[in-house]
Amino acid sequence: MSAEDDISRWNAVADAYADATGPAGDSFYRRLRPFLDEQLPDLPGARVLDLGCGHGWLAGELAARGADAVGVDGSGALLDRARTEHPGVRFLEADLVQGLPAGLVAEGFDAVVAHMVVMDVPELSALFADVARALAPGGVFVASLLHPAYFSHDVDGPDQPRPWRRHVSGYLDHEERWIAAFGGHRHYHRPLSWYVAELAAAGFAVTGLVEPPSLPQHGRPEGEWTEHERWFSRIPTMLAWSAELRSPSRG
Repeated sequence: MSAEDDISRWNAVADAYADATGPAGDSFYRRLRPFLDEQLPDLPGARVLDLGCGHGWLAGELAARGADAVGVDGSGALLDRARTEHPGVRFLEADLVQGLPAGLVAEGFDAVVAHMVVMDVPELSALFADVARALAPGGVFVASLLHPAYFSHDVDGPDQPRPWRRHVSGYLDHEERWIAAFGGHRHYHRPLSWYVAELAAAGFAVTGLVEPPSLPQHGRPEGEWTEHERWFSRIPTMLAWSAELRSPSRG
């Protein structure tokens, strides 16, 4: 399938996606937030690019916390929502498979953040190369994604015999998967080693990697979790990295 097909699909499900996600309801963001704060300790005044910004809630969140935030996404329908809901933030439309708009590459960002984006983009080489060019000296690229090893695999329910397991049926092969959430979209499974190699090819070195515990969907405090929910939390369904450009001395 082409990148245009993916963008058309995101346009079709834009309202369902936007209505279901945001800083309050996004459990992935709750898991990312401590790592993101660690990587962006001086957010006020920082120039931050929200890569694959969707309906703009993360760009809006960063702007509200003092960042000079810019969002870019391929879905015009999602960007319409972003511009309506966050009028103080600049949003640009671009097919991320082709990389970043030329003007953005020249602006020099202190950070580029891609929250739950890269696994939904079929080709990343041009994009990673442009992210490297768009960062100012000392800048950081922070990305979160569905965990390649554990997401999209069946998990035992609380009524099944113990020990409970998440049934990993494959990992190394690249796969195109259908994700039913938000009305349905394509997901491109790739092993973590592939992402690291792509980052290295663009000139990055991975400087941080976190695998936050999974959270039960109900949002209750941990002290109220069932035994199954506590077990479920120990197999991560997402990860996040930070990457910085390698110095010339490191090749």
